Order: sequence, then structure tokens, then C-alpha cells
Amino acid sequence: MFDGVTFFTSSLKFIVNQKKMSFSVVGTPTPRYDRPPSGRPGSARPLTSRNPITGEEIPSRAPSRATEKHDRQSAKPQGQTPRQPSARSARTSRPAGMPGLALGYDEGGAQYSSSQKPTTPRQKQPTAWDAPPVPDPDNCPPPSERQKKMYQDYEEDMKQAYKNKNKNDYTEEEIQRVIEEVKEKHPNLDVNKEDIVEKSWTKRQTQATSQYLKKMEAEELLEHNKKLKMVETVMADQLSRAVISDPSQNVRAQMSAGRRPRGSNRSLHDSKVSTASTATENLLSKRVRFGARVLTRNGHDATRELTGFFFSVDNTLTIYEFRQFGKSAKALPFISRGRFCHLRGPREGEPYSLVDICSGHNIHILTAGQHSLPATLKKVPEVVFRVTDVDEEEKRHLLLDGIPSHEQDDVYTRLHIPNKQEYTEKMVLKSIQNNVQKKVRKRAIRTITGLGRFYRKADTSGTGILYRFELEKGLFDFHIDLPPDTLDALFEILDIEEKGELDYSRYMWAVLGCMIEARKSLVRKAFQKIDSGKKGYLSLNDIQKFFNSTFRPSRDPRDTGEVGPLQAFLDAVLPNKKQEEVSFVEFEEYYEGLSLSVDDDEDFYSILRNTWNI
Repeated sequence: MFDGVTFFTSSLKFIVNQKKMSFSVVGTPTPRYDRPPSGRPGSARPLTSRNPITGEEIPSRAPSRATEKHDRQSAKPQGQTPRQPSARSARTSRPAGMPGLALGYDEGGAQYSSSQKPTTPRQKQPTAWDAPPVPDPDNCPPPSERQKKMYQDYEEDMKQAYKNKNKNDYTEEEIQRVIEEVKEKHPNLDVNKEDIVEKSWTKRQTQATSQYLKKMEAEELLEHNKKLKMVETVMADQLSRAVISDPSQNVRAQMSAGRRPRGSNRSLHDSKVSTASTATENLLSKRVRFGARVLTRNGHDATRELTGFFFSVDNTLTIYEFRQFGKSAKALPFISRGRFCHLRGPREGEPYSLVDICSGHNIHILTAGQHSLPATLKKVPEVVFRVTDVDEEEKRHLLLDGIPSHEQDDVYTRLHIPNKQEYTEKMVLKSIQNNVQKKVRKRAIRTITGLGRFYRKADTSGTGILYRFELEKGLFDFHIDLPPDTLDALFEILDIEEKGELDYSRYMWAVLGCMIEARKSLVRKAFQKIDSGKKGYLSLNDIQKFFNSTFRPSRDPRDTGEVGPLQAFLDAVLPNKKQEEVSFVEFEEYYEGLSLSVDDDEDFYSILRNTWNI
């Protein structure tokens, strides 16, 4: 009994001493990752314990993390903060720049959250903006080998890209089909496969072949729509005029339902289309369409889009103007339908016939009684129209109706042979023009533009009429030497009424000649594109906006020297540097001179397209 009590008392003292020792421990608890694992020698907590009464070994459960944390916190003295790891303990032997493996603290000892990852600051690479500016561009350091290689690679890539861009993916069947389509649309154009695929039709054409074909198709479609609009308007206009003006239409048609409703108008379909006084259907069916332009120095009137119709039944003609009002297009009457006669020459007094409607011929019409003409044209006693193109198929059909096919070509040629006097005058003018063109071919632009300025300066009245001595003085000043007999013959042909004075434009055309209507049409088209506001003149801003400075309009690049192409064009067109506007006459005279120095039509068309991007 004594031994048992003694043993029990000793055990209680042992347990109390152990508790006092556990509470007397102070300081920072050992981190969990530094504590030896349980069950090994030196571990902080044994795996088994003994019963203090019986002495039997009892297996103990491993404490949870929450229990260990609670024990560590309860073991801390009151008011004492946990010790932070020193910078010395945070130092490692890893190389600089390697991320640390310690969890919970960065290299500086600062604590971060578990979701935030430690980042290593990178050294900023110096850029070109960090370098000091170069005071002298001539003393720049030479490019490095790496830069040279990069530039060489870039240059090779650009060359290869341009080569691939100009390649065509056409098959032989597609090429042949395009050739046949082009030949059908342009029977006078000699086209082969090389021109379409490689040369793009002209030597100076800058656009791709597919883009050029699409552009031509769009322009042809636009012209076709214009013609249809003109024909439709003329048919409705002339049909209504013929029917409504007929006296038999004064009797109202009897309506089966009684009187016409109040407010309704009399419509064309209520009238008789075929009347006893006029054969309207026969008149309108036998017609020939032709293009025309006004011969004038006014830029707005010279660029009007005119279309005429000649009716062979009664030898009458009418001219309409195509106008674009935003998205809508209208065909407005310009010259009322009537029979017009020759005003001068060997055929004076004779009415114009279908044979007179030829490309390049002039039609003189008196302005009296023409109420649709603009005010600028009503000021002159007569207006001159130049025929630009004719519907040859319809013209041949009307002229050769009933003639055998094997005789049609011979008959058509004989109909267009002028009389002896007209033929002689035409040959004299052609001989003079050939002689003058040979002399001024190398200086054609300077001669024609300079001669036009001389005549405009001498025209103090503003009518364009000059005396003979003034006209011949201009030829002498610009070294166009003609024998006196030639000058006499020239003036006799032009001055039929023997007034001793002429319009200087007619005189210049008779001496120097005039470009063909196809070239003239493209010049007018370029002027219309630049003059988008239809002012009748070009400002310097308009010219700079549309002028393609990368293309030199002169055929010989040495002609302008170091002067740019735009400045060379302005020097040739403008009489002085103070002038800020270019009139249509000055623009036209420049290309009249260029036309003399360029023989091939395709070269001339390419120069205009590349200069003004048309």
C-alpha cells in the first residue's frame, strides 16, 4: 500500500513538472518545415506514451495542423510579436537573377500573399530614344552588319512581292476569250496575247490587266446607258410633239365611263399615235445617232456632252445634252428639231443630208429661234458643232437600202466624195499643214501655246476676230515661214466673204492642223475630271490634286532638265507665274502641241491616262 501511494505521488509530481517545463518555453516556434518528421530520433513528439498508473505504452495520435498552430500561439508570451527573418538568414548561395525557393518571403524579407508570385526585376534594355541625339546627320555611325542584312532581306521581299503581284493566273482558254472579247468591242484595235497579259495593251500602262479591263467595261457600260437614255428621251419627246401638235387631236376621245374625272390630265396614251398628217413611226425609226461638241473657247460649253439625231425621211436633225443631276440623269433638248442648211461655201443654201454627218465635219446652225441654248452661245450669230462619232452601221443601212451587196462599198465611197472645189481646198490645206508640222514638230508645244497667247493678247475686243496682218505677224514671230502665194491661197479659202478678218482659232487649225476626234475626246474627258465643279477653268489646286507627279508628260525626260513634271506643265501652259487659273483653250493648246510630237495614238492615250489617272 505504501509503495502504491508513493508511486502514485511520484507520478503526479513528474506530470506537473513536465507541464511547467512546457509553459516555460519562450521564443519563436520552430517552423514546420525545419522540424524533424515524427517517429524519427530527435522528434518533438513521440509516437507512443505510457500510462502513468499502469505503465503500459499507449499509441498517441499525431496532432493536426490546427492543434499545432493553437499550441504554438498559446505558448507565446502575451504582447510579444513574432520575430521576422533577418536579411542574413534570407541570403542564399544561388546566382543573381534566379528566383528564390523560400515560401512566404521575398529576397528583401517582405511578405507576400500565397496567390502572388515573386517576380525578378529585369534589366531595361537601352533603346534608340535613350541614346543622345546626333547633332550632325553627316557624322552618323555606319549601319551594322545586322542592319545591312535586314535591309537586304527587306529589299528582296519587296522585289518578290512586286513580281508576284504582276503575275497573271489566266489560263490559255481565258486569255483567248479575253482577246476575242476585246477584238469584238474594238475592231480597229490590233490586240495580241502579249499586249493583254504582259504589256497591258500599252507600253506605259501602269494598271494591272484585270483592273484595266474592268475599267474599260465600266466606261463602255456607262456610255451604253447614256445612249439608251438619249434614245428613250428623244423617242418620247419627238413622239409627243408630233402627236399633240396634230390638229386631229383637238377632239377629245369619248370615254365609255362618261366624263374624265376632275383633276386628271390628258395623257399621251389617250391620243392617236398614228395620225393622218404625220407618219411618226416611219420618221422616228429611220434615224442616225451621232456625237457632237461645240467649237468654242468657253470651257464650260466646249465640254458639254451632246448627242444628235438625224432623221433621213425629211433631212431634219436635233441635238440633246446629257446632264447628270446627282444620281439621276436627264437628256435635255439643246437644238430643236428642224431642217438646217449650209451657211457658206460652194453648197450654201443646200440642206444638210445624211452624207454630211461624218466624223470631223462641221454643222453651222443659226442661234436665232433656239431657246434652249445657253446664254453664252446666244451672244454669237451662229454656233458651230463638230461631229465626233457616227453610228456607221445604221447610216450604211439607210444609205444603201435596196443596193446589191457587191456594189455597196463602191456606192458608199462615191456618196462621200466632195465636189471638185471642196476637194481642191482640202488638198491645199492638207499640204500646208504637212509642211508646217514638219518644221515645228520638235517645238510643237512651245509654238502652239505661244502663238495662242500672242493672238489672245492682240484680241482686244474679246471676239477672237483678227485682221490678216495680225494673223500673219504671229506666224512670222514664231518662225512659221510660208511663201506669200501660200498665204494668199490660205486666206482666200478661209475668208469666203472677203472681209479681211478671221477668227484666230480657225486660222490656227487651218495652218497647224487639229488632232483627231478620238484624241480630242480624251483631252475633254481629262479636263472634265479636273474641273469637277464645272467652272470652265482649272485652278492650281485642282491641277496639283489630280496631276500624277511620278509620270513625266514629256516624251523625252531630258526636255525639262531638273524641273519637276508638274512645274514643267505649268510653265508651258501659264503665260506668267502670277496667273493662278488655266483656261480650256490653254489646256487644249498644250495637248495640240503634244499631239504633233506623238505619232502613235496608244502612246498619246497612255500619256494622258498616266498624267491625270483616267
